[in-house]
Amino acid sequence: MKELTDSDCHLVQKSTRGIVRKYGLKDTAFSQENPLLFALFVPVSNGKRKVEKACTEIGHELGVLPIDKTLHVGECGDYCALLVDGDGFDFIAEFNHPVAKRLTEKDEESKFTLKSIYAAYAAEVEEREQRTKALVAAIKDGKLKSKSGDGYLVLGARFYDEIEKGQKRVEYRSLSKHNIERTIGIRTIRFSRGYGSKGHPPKQMRWTVAKIRLVDDDNRTTCDPMHVPDGFRPAAIAIYLGKLIC
Repeated sequence: MKELTDSDCHLVQKSTRGIVRKYGLKDTAFSQENPLLFALFVPVSNGKRKVEKACTEIGHELGVLPIDKTLHVGECGDYCALLVDGDGFDFIAEFNHPVAKRLTEKDEESKFTLKSIYAAYAAEVEEREQRTKALVAAIKDGKLKSKSGDGYLVLGARFYDEIEKGQKRVEYRSLSKHNIERTIGIRTIRFSRGYGSKGHPPKQMRWTVAKIRLVDDDNRTTCDPMHVPDGFRPAAIAIYLGKLIC
């Protein structure tokens, strides 16, 4: 009997989404509330044949559908099914790991399987926290900051226009080494409205920077990058704008 391993979990997360993108399935929802079962909800507007091909490939990739079999709408295999919901709006593709039908939560194998999944998730969380702590420490030590006092960011047209009109006074970037090197320590910042095109440079403007703050993962609390309190989990960098220079 095959157990659901950490690699199986990652396969569901990565391979499934990759196949959905490959076939261009629009507005597809992914659900995996039960770690031994996941489902795709695909609007019927994507077309029956395309959905069947995509779901067949997913079944083959996950090993729940024999390689010589094809999954059709209205069919239920041993560990997968492809149906249409009661309203007729969505295809519902369900994939049940082979081990799931034989287990209950009381079974030792199930306990091992769930423990394996949760341990993998906990390891990812711990790795992310350690990475964040290292970035914060590098900022406080002065090892990680902008090499220039003048920052530069490319914005989409909507956000550029909102800043230009004074409707948006704070610009956010996720906390990463790359973004820290572009923001921490800057005194002014230039914004570009997209990348422009050949012979048509993008519109630009330059602002003073009032302050730079780190924002927690709930997007509610901020702190000075040089004085991060214990227990604070920064997830983003907030650039507060001062005055328009030009």
